[in-house]
Amino acid sequence: MAKEVAFYEVMDRRGDISWGGASPSEAVEWFRRGLDNSIFVSVWNEQDIENPVLVTDKIEVTALVLATITSERSRG
Repeated sequence: MAKEVAFYEVMDRRGDISWGGASPSEAVEWFRRGLDNSIFVSVWNEQDIENPVLVTDKIEVTALVLATITSERSRG
């Protein structure tokens, strides 16, 4: 049985990764630390932890994250 894990990366405009991990909340925290950061997510199968397999390529979700943050602010 596949154990799929989302992996998040926060990247600056130069393409340098400032953070990477499986926690969406930490990803948003790191994303908020910079003005020109982007956030990406990919999915990995970690059934064999020694040899994880990429399930979906990295996709940029910056617009989704910004929309969610804006929505939360307007409700609060």
